[in-house]
Amino acid sequence: MYSLNDLLIKMGAPEVKEKGSACWQYFDRNSNELMGSAKVAISENGRRVIAELHQTPEAGYADTAETFHMNAERGADGTYKISRIAFDGEEYKNPQRSIIELGLSIFHARVLSISIRMVEQAFNKEDILTPATDAHQPLFKDVPVRKRPASGRQAAKPAFVAPAPQNGKAGEAWGVVIPFRPRDQVRARAV
Repeated sequence: MYSLNDLLIKMGAPEVKEKGSACWQYFDRNSNELMGSAKVAISENGRRVIAELHQTPEAGYADTAETFHMNAERGADGTYKISRIAFDGEEYKNPQRSIIELGLSIFHARVLSISIRMVEQAFNKEDILTPATDAHQPLFKDVPVRKRPASGRQAAKPAFVAPAPQNGKAGEAWGVVIPFRPRDQVRARAV
């Protein structure tokens, strides 16, 4: 039995409590096919938490497709019981705590991997969708540039300037896995 906070933190997706869901995905650079996706959602007014993940095998990373599925239901006391969890080709109904902990850790690690690749593609999306054939074209052209602080009495400029929106469109939003606990959930330590 897990509280909603504990369950989402173990999965690396605490923002789901506020947003209701989070989704991560990345695509193959050559074929533009979906290579990895993950989703965590709270449904039925908080009665269920559902998590799904699918990652296609890639050269140098994995030989088989990686999948994960979890269903958790809220009990009368407000805690969530995981009724079904499946990963690495095995399905567990009413799993033991050790299997649940292993599954949540695997999900967290895989979502972190998908999230990292997704963020890399967000910065280099144009390069990924239309690969450059010119060897002299600079890589990572959309990565924010660090500016030096202004000298003298002038106000300091921002440390990073985000890339300008292309074609007048606002930037894309994505979920990011947070691999640590939020400050409000950590006990204060005496100094």
